[in-house]
Order: sequence, then C-alpha cells, then structure tokens
Amino acid sequence: MSVLALLLGCMALGLAARRSGKLPNETPRLLNAAVLYVCLPAVVLRSIHAVPLSARLVVPVLGLWLCFGLAAVGALLAVRRGTARPVAGALALCAGLANTSFVGLPLLRALGGEEALGPAVVVDQLGSFFALSLGAVPLAAWLSGGRVSAAFVARRAVLFPPFLALVAAFALRPVAFPEWADDGLRGLGLLLSPLALTSVGWQLEPSALRGQGRRVTVGLAYKLLVAPLVMLALVWLTAPTVGLAERVAVAQAAMAPMVTGGVLAAEYELEPKLAAGLIAVGVPLSLATVPAWWWLVGRLG
Repeated sequence: MSVLALLLGCMALGLAARRSGKLPNETPRLLNAAVLYVCLPAVVLRSIHAVPLSARLVVPVLGLWLCFGLAAVGALLAVRRGTARPVAGALALCAGLANTSFVGLPLLRALGGEEALGPAVVVDQLGSFFALSLGAVPLAAWLSGGRVSAAFVARRAVLFPPFLALVAAFALRPVAFPEWADDGLRGLGLLLSPLALTSVGWQLEPSALRGQGRRVTVGLAYKLLVAPLVMLALVWLTAPTVGLAERVAVAQAAMAPMVTGGVLAAEYELEPKLAAGLIAVGVPLSLATVPAWWWLVGRLG
C-alpha cells in the first residue's frame, strides 16, 4: 500500500509541477527521454539478463498483440460504419495499447516484487513494444491518410533504446555481471518509477474530458475490462497452472492506455483530446483495477 501511495504521489507531483508554472513545458519530454534512454534500458538489461526464460511467456506476448489487433479491427469496422477516422484511431491506439512500461513496471514491482519484473519486462518489450512499432504506427498513418514505409517501421523498432538493451541482455546472458555493474543497473532502474509517473502526472489533462464522456467510457471498458478478460481466457486455456507469469500477463493487459499511444495519436492528428481524456481517466483508475485483477488471478491459481 505504501508503494502504491508513492506511485500516486509521483503522479500528483507531476500534475502540481505543471500547474506551478515553475518548470519549462519541455519537462515531460526530458523526463521521458531519461526513462527511455537510461532507466528502462537498465531495467531491461538487468531483468532479462537474469530472468529464467520460459515458453509460458509466449502466450502473454501474443495476447498483447491480440488485444491490439482486436482494437484495430474494431476501429476499422467502426470507420466502415461511419465513425470518423480520427475518433476510431484515438480509440484503437489508446484502448489497444497498454501502458506496460511507465505504469506497468512500477505497479507490478509494487504488487509482485522484484520477481515480477523479469516476466513483466519480457511482456512489455516483445508484446507492447512490437504492437506499437509494427502495428500502431502503420494504423495511425493509414487512418490519418498518410503512408509509412516498412523501412521506417523497421528502423524505428531496431533503434529503440530498450530494444537494443533487450538484444544486449540476451547476448550477455552467459556472462555474469560484476557486482558494481549489477548495482549500477539496479540504481538506474529504481529511478524509473518516480520519473515515469511524474511525467505521466504532468501530462494528465482533466480538461480533455469535456464532451468525451461516452467515448472515454467505451475505450476504457475495452482497455480495463475486455482486454484483461481476453488475456485471462488465453492463459486459462493454455497454461497448465496459473502462476506468476499468468498473473503478470493479465495485469499487463489490464494496464491503463499507453501514454505513447496518446502521443502517436496527437502526432497523426487522431483526436488528441480524446486520447488525452482516455489517459487522464485510465491511468488513475488502473491503479485500482489492476490490483483487483492481480488478486483475482491469484485466487484462480
């Protein structure tokens, strides 16, 4: 409970910092850069280097792809039935992509301890990251009327710092890290939670909810209820028992809308206010709903 209070406190700090007007508008971009280029790669490198790899993580990864795929198909069908492309795009990007990094890793560390971080990082990188890079970017470009090349998508994926850390972690698995390196990576990783959630808090826009109530409700019903139910059905059908990997899988699927999905929606002019509204409600709400899913799946085990 004290860790969850810290997470909420970091988000509140970000919101208060923005409203104070004492810091430049570029602050969240700088915080995000620190997380993406330093803290998250450190977590990925340390966790993947040590985590026991298991075939049980394949289904969680595929499950996150499926959750985004269902949201994308729903958006395409909605467009055919007359929904404006920007609205459908914002819903697909924010309801289909889970915040498995900025919110997911700190929250799962609070719920499951350091042991949960290994599978959580694998699901985040191979699940959410590839869904974002290989699925969401082309979808956003198409719904905005633009085009995106395969080379651009591949370059964006391969040069993403956490992905480079993922490759390095797999390559270095046979090599034992010296104590000083492990301690350094752990120290950098501990900065992820406060920096990421302060950035999330800064970017929450309660004013974005005006006139968006019904759409936000639809998007969050899918993100916080349907997506984890889809993942739960998958692990229930495929896993011999319900253990830590399965609890992490359902919790990651239940995470709030991905902040980067909202950034992508704004970049491609896909109803950015709707995207901001989904994030503004989804992130705080998920701090209550994700622990509920964690408890439920634990009871099933």
